[in-house]
Amino acid sequence: MIIAAVLLAQALSAPQTDYQKLQRWQYSAQPIALAQPMTFTRDTATWTLQSGNVRLSEPMANGQITGMVFEGQGRFTMTVPDPIELAQVRRFSQRPDLKSIDEPFTEMVFRTSDATLDMAFAFAKTGGYGSNSLAENRQNHWLIDLESDIDARIVAASLNSEALQMAVAVKTADFGWLTYDYDSSLDEPIELIRWDRSFAETWVSLPRGHVTRLAKVTHVDVKADLTRSGMWTPSSGATQQRNINGHYSVTESIVAEVDGLAALRMEILPMAHDMVAHDERGAPLTILRDHIGKRSINLDNKIYDRMLTLILPQSLKRGQPRLVTFDYDLELSNYAPGNAWYPSFPGFHDFYTGRLELLVGKQNQVRAMGKLESQSETEKGTRSIWRIDRPTKMLTFSTAERFDEVKIEVAGVPPVISFGSTTGLGLHARIRNAAADVVNSLQFYQWLFDDKLDVPQIYVTSITGGHGQAFDGFLHLSEFSYEEHPGATELFRAHEVAHEWWGHAIGWQSYRDQWLSESFAEYSAMMFVQSTVKGGDRYFAEILDSYDGIVQGNMSGGFSKFNRPWLVVRNASYRARLGPIGIGYRASTSDVPFGYLIQTYYKGPMVLHMLRMLLSARTHNDDLFLKILRDFVKQFKGKDAGTEDFQRVVEQDAPGNWSFFFNDWIYGSDIPDVRWSWRSEPVDKGFKVTVSAKRSGVHDDFVAVAPVRIDLEDGRRGTIFVPMKSAEEKTVTTTVPSKPKNVVFAPDHALLANIRRE
Repeated sequence: MIIAAVLLAQALSAPQTDYQKLQRWQYSAQPIALAQPMTFTRDTATWTLQSGNVRLSEPMANGQITGMVFEGQGRFTMTVPDPIELAQVRRFSQRPDLKSIDEPFTEMVFRTSDATLDMAFAFAKTGGYGSNSLAENRQNHWLIDLESDIDARIVAASLNSEALQMAVAVKTADFGWLTYDYDSSLDEPIELIRWDRSFAETWVSLPRGHVTRLAKVTHVDVKADLTRSGMWTPSSGATQQRNINGHYSVTESIVAEVDGLAALRMEILPMAHDMVAHDERGAPLTILRDHIGKRSINLDNKIYDRMLTLILPQSLKRGQPRLVTFDYDLELSNYAPGNAWYPSFPGFHDFYTGRLELLVGKQNQVRAMGKLESQSETEKGTRSIWRIDRPTKMLTFSTAERFDEVKIEVAGVPPVISFGSTTGLGLHARIRNAAADVVNSLQFYQWLFDDKLDVPQIYVTSITGGHGQAFDGFLHLSEFSYEEHPGATELFRAHEVAHEWWGHAIGWQSYRDQWLSESFAEYSAMMFVQSTVKGGDRYFAEILDSYDGIVQGNMSGGFSKFNRPWLVVRNASYRARLGPIGIGYRASTSDVPFGYLIQTYYKGPMVLHMLRMLLSARTHNDDLFLKILRDFVKQFKGKDAGTEDFQRVVEQDAPGNWSFFFNDWIYGSDIPDVRWSWRSEPVDKGFKVTVSAKRSGVHDDFVAVAPVRIDLEDGRRGTIFVPMKSAEEKTVTTTVPSKPKNVVFAPDHALLANIRRE
C-alpha cells in the first residue's frame, strides 16, 4: 500500500512538474544559426525559415522539446479550402481577391506537443537556458488575450493518446502578429487568429471530417453553501440583492468516449478559485490552471484561466465512468449563469441528470430546476434538495431576498411559478404579470409549433443581470423587464419562453448554427407580439423598422423602444467587415465587437421574416411558413440541428433549390442597394405594369428576390416577383384588369436592402 501511494503521488506530480517547468518559458541562450532553409507543415499551413537564428525551449522531463523562437527571414503560407472561410479571410483582411495567406515574417514563436522540433533539431547543441522576451511576450498574449494556456494543453496532449496541440505566432509584414492554433480536441481544430485593438478576430476556423467527443458528463451533483455574502461586490442590481460568496462541492460522473484519456480539459467561470479535485476514493487529483489575474495590472487579480486541465492517475477506457469531485469558491449574483458555474466540457453537447443541494441564509429564498425533493431548516439557514431526472444541458438556481411568488395554472400548459425580489410599490402585480405573459406565450407557441411542452412546471425568476436566459423549465428574466413597456416587455419575456423550443427541445450542432436558437426565439417572440398583444401589428412593424436600421447602420428605428442605438454602426467600412450569421460569434470584429449580436439577434429575425414574406406572397397566407416551423420542430425535437437541416425542411415543404437564399443571407454578409421604378400604360382589357429594379453593392452571384405588390383602384391587389440575379437591370411586366393605384416594392420588409425608388 505504501509503494502504491508513492507511485500514485509520483504519477500526479509529474504533469504538475512539467507544467511548472514549461511555464518558466526558458529558451537556449546560445542561438542556432540556420545553415539552410527549414520548412514545417501542418495541414494547409506551412512555415519556411529562410535565414536567421533559432533558440529551443528547455526540454520537458522526458527530454522532449516543445518550443522554438525564431528571428530572421521566413514565410508563412496557408491555403483556405472552405469557400465560407475564404470569404471570411477576404472580408477581414479587406482583400477581396485574396486566394491564400502568403506573408513574409521576421519573428516566430512555435509551440507543439508532438516530436516536430525533436526531429528537426536532433543534432543541435544548445547551451544554458534563460528567459526570452519574445517568447514571454507571445506566451502572455496567448494566456491573457486569447485565454489559451498552451503549456497546459501540451501537458494534456502528452498524456492523451493521439492528441495534438500546437500554437504558432508569426509577425507578418502586412497583418502584424498572426497565431495559427491547432487543438485536436475541438470540432474545428484549426484556427488562424489576429489580435487587433484588444479583440481577437478568428480569420479562419477549419473543421475536421469526423467529430469524436473525448468524454461526456452524465450526472452532476452539487452541494452548495450559499450562506456567505459577497466579498468583492456586496450587492447588485436595482433591487440590491446581496451577492453570494458560495462554496461548491460538485461531483460529476464523467464517461470517456475514447480510449487512453488521462487528461481532461474543462471550463468554468474565471472567478472560481481555490479549486481542488479528488476521485471517488478521496484521492487528490491534479488541476492545471493559470492564475491569469497575476500576469497583468489591467486584469482583476481574482481572474483565473476559464479552462482547467484535470489530470487522472490512470487513463480511462471508452465507456468507463469516473466520479470526480471539485471543491471551489465562487462569488455570484442572485443566479447561476448557464453551465459555466460548474466544470463542464466546452460547448452544449452533453445531456445529464442532476441533483442540487442548496443551503441559503435565513435572509434568502432559493428556487432551482427540477423537482423539490426535500427542504429543512438548519442553524445557518434553509437546505433544499432539487432533483433533475430528465437529462438537460444546463443546471441553474436563483435566489431572492424579500421575495414574492405567484403561481398561475391554466389547462393545457405547464403551471407557471413566478418568483422574485419585491421592493417598492406594485412588485406583486409585476411578478404576476411576468407569469401571465409566460402562460400566454406558452399557449401561443404550443399552437404555433403544434407541439406541447413537456415539463412539470416552469419557474420564472427575477435576476439582477440585464439579460435573460432560458433553461429547461426555468427562466431567468432581467429585473429591468419587470417594468411594463407594452410590446417590448412581452417581446423580452416571450423570447426566453421560445427558447424552451429553440435551444432546448431543438438544440444546435455548433456555434455556426446557434442562430437557430437566438434568431428563431426572437422571431417567434415577434410573432407572439404581433398576434396577441393589443396593437400588435403596429409593434411588429416598429420592431422591423428598428431592426432594419440596426442591421443597415442607420437611424431608421428612431427613438423606438425596440431600437438599440448603441448597436447602430454608421461607418460603412466597419459594417463591410462583419461576418455573416452562419459563423456565429466570429461575425464580430475589432471595429464592431458586438457584431455577433447584430447578426444573430437582429439580422437573423429579419432573414426569417424575408422567408416568411416570400412564402406568403406566393401562397397568400402564412400556412407554408407555419408548416416549415412545425415540421422543423417535429423532425428535430430532442436533437441538435444544423443550418443545413433547416434548409432541407424548407426545400421539403417549399420544393425547389433554396441555396441562393441561404448562401446570400446566412453564409454571406452582403446587403444590397436596390434602385427601382415602375410605370403603367393602358392596354386591351386592362393596364400593363412594368417594374424595373437593379441591385448593386453585392457579389456577382447574389440573388435578391423582391415581391412587388400592385394595388388596384378597384380595391383588388396582386403580387409579382422581381428576381435580381446579376448587376444588370431586371424588368418584369404584367397585365392587370384595372388601373394601378400604387405599386409597393418589397412591402413589409420583404427584402433586407437599401431600397430607393427612382
